[in-house]
Amino acid sequence: MKRPQWSITNGERNDFMPLVIGGILLFISLPAFVMLLWRPDRNSGALGVPLLVLLGTGVLIGAGFVVLGIRVCSDPGSLAYRITHGRFFSR
Repeated sequence: MKRPQWSITNGERNDFMPLVIGGILLFISLPAFVMLLWRPDRNSGALGVPLLVLLGTGVLIGAGFVVLGIRVCSDPGSLAYRITHGRFFSR
């Protein structure tokens, strides 16, 4: 029996679902991550470090989804396409 294939992007151009997922993850995780780094609570105790790790992971995953979304939505030859595909200096 063949397993069903699950994918965030279906390979079509202009599939913006990874951008939406990454934007939501960044919108939720980034402000809390920055505030926890900038002004940690004195009474957080042992909860502060695991929360910082969890929010940092959310920020990294969200940024990865944003890059994936830009990669899928960008047109070949554009600057966004070259940056997300690692072709900075080619013409």
